[in-house]
Amino acid sequence: MVLKRIIVCFAFLAICEVCEVFAQQNKILIATLEYPPFIYSDGDQVKGPIVDKVKNIFGRLGVDVTIQILPIARGLLMVKNGEVDAYFSLKKTPEREQDLLFTHTPLIQQPFVFFVKNNSKILWNGNLDDVKNYTIGVVSKTSYGMIFDEYVKNKNIPHIDEAQSFELNVKKLIAGRVDLVINSYDVGQFLLRKFNSENEVVALNPPVEIINSYLAFTKVRDYSYLADQFDVLLSEENK
Repeated sequence: MVLKRIIVCFAFLAICEVCEVFAQQNKILIATLEYPPFIYSDGDQVKGPIVDKVKNIFGRLGVDVTIQILPIARGLLMVKNGEVDAYFSLKKTPEREQDLLFTHTPLIQQPFVFFVKNNSKILWNGNLDDVKNYTIGVVSKTSYGMIFDEYVKNKNIPHIDEAQSFELNVKKLIAGRVDLVINSYDVGQFLLRKFNSENEVVALNPPVEIINSYLAFTKVRDYSYLADQFDVLLSEENK
């Protein structure tokens, strides 16, 4: 009888713990980055097609979501430490997968390209050796896909210029402070229109890589069930 009561007690505590986890996951805080036209701030609102997609899916799951735009480095640190529950949109890297729980289905797929001044003499045929001796602008703490990341990691490009935002990165190119910038084609074109510089800068073909970006949860708490449910609905929406 005593053993039975102990077993029942442990079972009850386990159920309470599960219920508490689900209760906590009914309201989550998500960090993201300024990434127009997909993600952008409008006053105190965070808007954009990816934001709408994330909100819609969590809404269908009955989860109340607060989304906050943060600088990339700060947002990544906060989700790693569990200060926020999730982050989007992120490219998968082996290092990030050690700290974060990524969904399987991408939120968005984008071609990443090099942008140059329209009078540039740079020849690009899809081989990174073509541009290794130029100064390339990137945004700090940002992944540009396995191909470019590995090439830089192996110190094949000695002149990497880091900026703190995509806007600053493009401004450096327009001002002639870097020879190329690598960026999402859509984001780059949006910023060029914003700066009225569509006639000053061109995108080189072919793309460096076509890359998927995802939502990722912190591993400080167990979000595996919620991640699985998010994946199911996102897969349905992407069909």
